[in-house]
Amino acid sequence: MSLTLLNRLFGGRGSEPAQAAPLPADPLDLHTFAERHAQALRTAWPQARVRLSFGAHLADTRIDWSLADGFADAQFVGDGYRRYLAAPAALEQVLAEQVAAAREARRRFDRGAEAARDDAILPVLKTRAWHELALQQARSIGGGARSAFVIEPLAGDLVLTYAEDRPESMDYLSPAEAERRGLDREALRACALRNLRRFLPELEVQGEDGLYAARLDRNYDASMALLFEHWRERAPVRGEAVFAIAARDELLLCGSDDRPALRALRTVAQEIARDSAYGLSAQLFVQRDGALHAFEG
Repeated sequence: MSLTLLNRLFGGRGSEPAQAAPLPADPLDLHTFAERHAQALRTAWPQARVRLSFGAHLADTRIDWSLADGFADAQFVGDGYRRYLAAPAALEQVLAEQVAAAREARRRFDRGAEAARDDAILPVLKTRAWHELALQQARSIGGGARSAFVIEPLAGDLVLTYAEDRPESMDYLSPAEAERRGLDREALRACALRNLRRFLPELEVQGEDGLYAARLDRNYDASMALLFEHWRERAPVRGEAVFAIAARDELLLCGSDDRPALRALRTVAQEIARDSAYGLSAQLFVQRDGALHAFEG
């Protein structure tokens, strides 16, 4: 959908500028958050040496941790702290994601050179209907009822699967292959999101006054909803962020407190999901506490 169509649907509303959601009365300061982050690593690896250092700027605050077998890693605190401030109720989830990223770093160390193969794994949004059709096709050719894809329920009628996207080919990751690589559900998601974050500099956010379209490469545009905490400052909205994830190459959003925009967003989601060759969901989704949920408003 072009930005011209976006403007036609949402334009001329005379809306007030979007306001950022207020912070709680007493959010954790950076030092306290960083200590919580470091303690989460100590809890996961009691034998680890963990060193927390603060720089002159938020981006310089880091945690260096190491193990006796030679493993060493550094985690920068700033990104997690910004995501916590954007959704304070998601503190435990933010910390859990940092621990998951640390586990992924540890797993890559254990696997050595073979870990480079995992750099091609990316998250892909699909629908439950797509998954059911894939199972039916597998059964029709004697593949049995077991899915050839790693599938996780996401929100509403959306599911999450994973692809290995290489220059020469794109294949879905099977449960058997994920198990062979030592990727449980938590590690697989951490790996895929880490890889997707490489594309954040290429993400274009178009729009204004609380109405936006996020553009990437027409393949992983919808997947960028999973990383909204990393680019929410580029799309300020009134209330909670509500998404139309209507096609693989369409990601639109507005605020939950903007009723005219919500009506238009719901209409365009239905149109795109119906007409697009890469259609996904006609539903709307809300970003709440760091995760996607079906929007009921």
